[in-house]
Amino acid sequence: MTKQELRNHFIQRRKALTTTEVAAQSQAIARLFFSFFSVENLKAIHTYLPIRRQNEVDTFPIIYTLQEKFLKTHVVISRSLTDTFEMEHYQWIPDMTLTINSWGILEPNPVHSLQYAVQNIDLVIVPLLAFDKYGNRVGYGKGFYDRFLSKCRSNVIKVGVSFFEPADRITDINPLDIRLDYCITPTRVWKMLPS
Repeated sequence: MTKQELRNHFIQRRKALTTTEVAAQSQAIARLFFSFFSVENLKAIHTYLPIRRQNEVDTFPIIYTLQEKFLKTHVVISRSLTDTFEMEHYQWIPDMTLTINSWGILEPNPVHSLQYAVQNIDLVIVPLLAFDKYGNRVGYGKGFYDRFLSKCRSNVIKVGVSFFEPADRITDINPLDIRLDYCITPTRVWKMLPS
């Protein structure tokens, strides 16, 4: 299937989920994340903040667990620059000031936040609408995460999160698309196949 076909299909499937289903499945994904990855060995984990009206996987269970149990691991979140389609990255701190941007996305207020260097990030939790067994992903089509991941270290661990199982193969891959290493669904951790 093409990216647009998958995008249309999975937007509808995600919209059909109830608030209870989103919460329960997000908790299941968080449990698998902590059981699979040796978080205590990571200096910094980057994660997105969920767009609740889009029924995205809720990453706050991961953020709060990191904050409570893994004090040596920094949590990093981003601010989208809508004019350049780039992102700025900031260290998450408890009770930090968050604002809502023009797309309805929660993000750090740069006036009250500490900017973070992407070279220090060890693992990135990547938002997506769909993925295939080879680590190709479908997002909203703006390319924010491909640009960001291209600036990270070559060995950064790229982890998608999804409520749904993978497609067999996404047919219209762009050479600039950056593949995932893993993707976590509510039932398992998928290790991506070589392309």
